[in-house]
Amino acid sequence: MSFDRLRHGGPFRRACIFAGLAVFVFWSAGPVIWLLISSLLRQDALIQQPPDLSPQNFTLANFATVIGAAAALGRGILNSLIVSTFSTAVALSLGAPAAYALARLPVPRANGIAFLILATQMLPGIAIAIPLFIAISKLGLIDNVLSLGVVYLSFNLPIVIWILRGFFAGIPAGIEKAAAVDGAGIVATFWYIILPISLPPLSAAAVFAFVEAWNEFFFALILTRQHAQTVPLVIAQFAGQYQTVFGQMMAAAVICVVPVIVLAILFRNQIIRGFADGMMKG
Repeated sequence: MSFDRLRHGGPFRRACIFAGLAVFVFWSAGPVIWLLISSLLRQDALIQQPPDLSPQNFTLANFATVIGAAAALGRGILNSLIVSTFSTAVALSLGAPAAYALARLPVPRANGIAFLILATQMLPGIAIAIPLFIAISKLGLIDNVLSLGVVYLSFNLPIVIWILRGFFAGIPAGIEKAAAVDGAGIVATFWYIILPISLPPLSAAAVFAFVEAWNEFFFALILTRQHAQTVPLVIAQFAGQYQTVFGQMMAAAVICVVPVIVLAILFRNQIIRGFADGMMKG
């Protein structure tokens, strides 16, 4: 086969592309598929080496048990919804104006400020866990949903700023000049012109921040006790001292991942457009 045919197309090239895509899809979807399979397997079949995937070992008993004892799981889902929604909403409300200012306004040392914002994400969580716990404990806010939301804001806000800053930097200057000619100030330009055309990157940043808060485990483990426990902590409780109920754990994980999947499906077009616009304009 000639190099020209390989480059411009042909069965071999299409087969290579198909094989690469198949490997990527399997690599990405494999954990999710195994999550679904293991949530339907009986405990004794699941812990065998290798797991026994015989049809008679599949059951809905794991879901029935988890739903039957749904008090803790329901409270965890509600807490996660409150924490994730609060953190995402505040991060967008503060991050969008901050990103616009750093990208479009004559802010002194804007690049240095942006780097410092990014540098806050370079510290490992364990480095600030103890002083953060002491501070929140002194304020009497341990096991409080809103205090956990504020902590999540500390890593969601920099993410939002960096996602939106790249998009805002690529907006044509003529749009703002036309608004200025019409008498619009900075605030009016941002609110009535920039934000409406920024819905895709805003949606992408919102979904990304929501998922980050929804999946966070470390700070929730440190800063909650009983009433403010989030979904990851509730799922982790299926691991006992002497036995881990894997099937029920996986069933709970399937139930808890549904809101994230629904969110991604509803905003999939905006997410794709938002990241694509950000890469082209960044």
